[in-house]
Amino acid sequence: MQEALSNVMRHAPGADARVVIGYHTAGLTVRVTNTAPDGTAEPPRGAGHGLLGMRERTTMLGGEFTNGTVPGGGYEVLATLPLEDSP
Repeated sequence: MQEALSNVMRHAPGADARVVIGYHTAGLTVRVTNTAPDGTAEPPRGAGHGLLGMRERTTMLGGEFTNGTVPGGGYEVLATLPLEDSP
């Protein structure tokens, strides 16, 4: 969640961000969505590994990770993490 919110600040200046956390019998879902940016983001200063790192950490925990654009010009990051006691 922290990395996703950092990415909103870095890549979508002026955008609104929304965090939704869902707890259910099979696991935990974390969704970070932002609106379209109000301004232009600064050019990246390096290769960056934010999305790759989020995907790797989610996979390491046995979860699922998706990311991509949403209607209206925003972006979404969604991670679903299983509970240890899940069948």
